[in-house]
Amino acid sequence: MMLTGYILNILWWLLCFGFYIVPNSAHVIGQQCDWTGSGLSGGEHRVVRPVYLRCSEGKVRWSYPGGALRVLLRLGSSGREFRACLRPQPEIAMPASIYLEGPRSLNKLYSPHPATVRPTVRCVLSRGGQVALYVEAAETTSVEKHIAEFAYDLQSLPKDAVYDPYEECRPCTKEEMIHAFCTSELVTRGIIQRVEQIEDTDISEISVRVTNVLRRWNPPGDDNWNENDISSNNVDNEDYKTGKTEIVQVGKHCGAQHGAGELVIMARRKLGQLVLRCAPRLQEWRDILKEASIKDSAHCLLNS
Repeated sequence: MMLTGYILNILWWLLCFGFYIVPNSAHVIGQQCDWTGSGLSGGEHRVVRPVYLRCSEGKVRWSYPGGALRVLLRLGSSGREFRACLRPQPEIAMPASIYLEGPRSLNKLYSPHPATVRPTVRCVLSRGGQVALYVEAAETTSVEKHIAEFAYDLQSLPKDAVYDPYEECRPCTKEEMIHAFCTSELVTRGIIQRVEQIEDTDISEISVRVTNVLRRWNPPGDDNWNENDISSNNVDNEDYKTGKTEIVQVGKHCGAQHGAGELVIMARRKLGQLVLRCAPRLQEWRDILKEASIKDSAHCLLNS
C-alpha cells in the first residue's frame, strides 16, 4: 500500500534529523495528566519516544532532553474536538523545539530560547480528537542540567461546532455567571485600572484593583489549598487585601477597555495565569442575586 503524502513528510522529517521511531511495545511512556522523564534513561538520543496524555490540563517535564518526544494530547476517551493551548515554563531556558503535527507537515510552535525570553501562549485546534506534538531536543555540548518543560490546557468544543474565537468575548448569561462564580479560582470585586496588549501574542492583560474578594479557590498542589474554601467561600485576606492588583488575561480580539465602575471579576487559572470568564457590573450581579430561584439553584453560597 502506498504511503500518503502526509506520512511521507513526517518520515522525511524524522530521517533528515536522524531519528527513528521506538516501537510502542518497547518504549511506551507516559501518564494520564503529567509526564516527567529524562533523556539519560535508556541512552537513546536519536529516537522518537511516544507520550500519551489524556487530561484537560497538565505538563511535560523532560530533563537532559535527547532525541525527540511525540506527545499525543486527548480529552480522555471521548474523542471530542478541543482547543489546546501551550506555554513553556517561564524563568527557565527552553532547550527544545516544539512542532505541531499538521495535515501535511510539521509546523514549528516554539524554538529553543533562553530564560530571559518571556514565553508566549500558543493555541491550536485538534484534528480527529487529538493534537500531536513533536518535541525535539536542541543540540548542546554543555554538561549542565537542561530541562524542557511546558504546560498544556485543553478546552472542549461543542459537538459538531466550529470554533469561534469571539465566543469568549460575549457577555455571560445568568446561568453562566452562577456557574462561573461557583467554579472559578478567583471571584473578586474590582476596578479595571489598565489594559495592556502583550506584544507578539493574541493576549491582553487587565490590571484589576481589588476592592473585595468574594471567593478564592487555590489550585491543587498549592500549599494553601483548602477544600473548605469551595463551599464556605472562605478567603485568606492576608494574601488578598483591598487595593491589591490582580492581572487577568483575555483575548486581544475581545477589545477589553478600562473604564469607571466596579465589576465582579470571575477568573479561572489557565497555564499559570488567571483568565477572565465573566465580568458583570456590580449592580447587574446584585440584581441577579435578588432572584430567589437563582440562589436556590446555585450549588455554592452567592454574595456580592
